[in-house]
Amino acid sequence: MSQETLADPDRAWLATLTVLYVEDDAVTRKLVGRLLRRRVGYLLEAADGAEGLERFREERPALVITDIAMPKLDGLSMAEGIRVLDLHVPIVVTTAFEQVNYLQRAIDVGVDKYVTKPISIDKLDTVLLACARRLRGEAMLARERQREIDAVRSHEREALDMLAGGMAHDFNNLLQSLLVNVHLASPLTARGSELHELIGDARAAAEQAAELGARLLTLSGGWFAALHIEPIAPTLRAAVATALEGSETTLHLELEEDLPAVAQDVALLARAFGELALNAREAMAHAGVLSVAVTARDLAEGDVPRLAAGRYVQLTFSDTGPGVSVELLPRIFDSYFSTKPRGSVRGRGLGLPLCLAIVRKHRGAVLPPPAAGSGAVFTVLLPAVPVAPPS
Repeated sequence: MSQETLADPDRAWLATLTVLYVEDDAVTRKLVGRLLRRRVGYLLEAADGAEGLERFREERPALVITDIAMPKLDGLSMAEGIRVLDLHVPIVVTTAFEQVNYLQRAIDVGVDKYVTKPISIDKLDTVLLACARRLRGEAMLARERQREIDAVRSHEREALDMLAGGMAHDFNNLLQSLLVNVHLASPLTARGSELHELIGDARAAAEQAAELGARLLTLSGGWFAALHIEPIAPTLRAAVATALEGSETTLHLELEEDLPAVAQDVALLARAFGELALNAREAMAHAGVLSVAVTARDLAEGDVPRLAAGRYVQLTFSDTGPGVSVELLPRIFDSYFSTKPRGSVRGRGLGLPLCLAIVRKHRGAVLPPPAAGSGAVFTVLLPAVPVAPPS
């Protein structure tokens, strides 16, 4: 990109655009096409309106330049077809004709600019830059609107988190009272009696509800991770062993030597690992192979969204279950979304969202599995803690 292009924001923007050029005369198409390639990001060409409409439908260029008089489908008829697909894409017509009926029809179609033949390079430049200026302005407005929407959503999320956190605290306090009273009432009933069994069921349900309340509190952000620099292996081993206990799932664990440590809240991070292992266990109907590979990984800026460049500990959880379908993939981290039966401990839809919340609290990321295929693969990335060299 030339210094002139860098200094001119409209010209720089033009140099990023995909442009469709439609011209039936081969010589003109070659010469003007050569000129356009020096100015735009990528040039599409078509020899008539029918071909041009098809290329627009397939490629959706940012700008269209077309002749009017062409076989099969003239430029203005093509422009009418384009307007059905896109009301806003700039359309520039080039023609040797200047009859009033062509001009009126061009206005009716919604043509943005008009360049007469023989084409003046200066005139074409002026038209292209005007279109680029408009598109750049629209893009800036769209980004600004998106920033405003994101800010509103962020404030709404913070408000909801505060509300959910307060409700979760009150919920847990009420459950605490219920659990204490159930505990005190249990010895007052005869073992084996119906009342004793009913109290036992009530205590089990209250304990499950307390666990659910703790998860809701975590998801709302109403918790604080007490971070300590610890090796990752003991946390991982204990969490996965607990999650797989009582199942026929086989664990295959690979730990790279000399793994860096991680700043972690051991209990919370163990819960995140446990949720991933439990998710795999249930996906495989309790019988299958869960493979967990742990390595060090260096990330460059932009390699993974939300993560800064640097060294990370990467944990890859792979199972031999059915995998995740394309339809379900966008929703797997949504709270309360579950493909499992409801009405029991299973199917609450909080496991993966909880895992994601905990890992993000540790300034890490959870990468979703690829769609379809055999088995699901979740990747966890956690910032590594540099080890000081011995003095």
